[in-house]
Amino acid sequence: MAVEVAPQPQYAGFLARGMALGIDIILIKLLYFCCLCAVAAVLRGHSSNWAVLLPSIFSCFIFFLFTFPLFTAIYFLILHGWQGQTLGKMFMGLKVVRADNGGVTPSLAFLRFVGYGLSGLPLGLGFFWSIIDREKCAWHDHLATTRVIMK
Repeated sequence: MAVEVAPQPQYAGFLARGMALGIDIILIKLLYFCCLCAVAAVLRGHSSNWAVLLPSIFSCFIFFLFTFPLFTAIYFLILHGWQGQTLGKMFMGLKVVRADNGGVTPSLAFLRFVGYGLSGLPLGLGFFWSIIDREKCAWHDHLATTRVIMK
């Protein structure tokens, strides 16, 4: 009797992962820019005097600047925790899974997001680690016991 062995997943490489992250960053920044423009348009509707508007726009900009990291965290936590993919990963055909190929839990998504900071701190060395790793894991993947696979 032959035992069937599940096929080994194809791990996503550094370039595919980097492109997915680049797409995510562009999408997040575009959404933020649209929000800032909408706020500016609403403020402009209340006054045509730019001298009055500039402090309000500056205050909104400061608000958006400080909420950007929070929005980014929510984006990654919800999308990774919900289906293991951000929009960039969907576009690139990638998916985040647990080491046993199961789905990512919200707690693993959080741990993975915290790990992004650790991977990026020493000149991005943690991200570049995926180039030499056997399973193409970055440091945040090792921390959260996740893998990025080709879907």
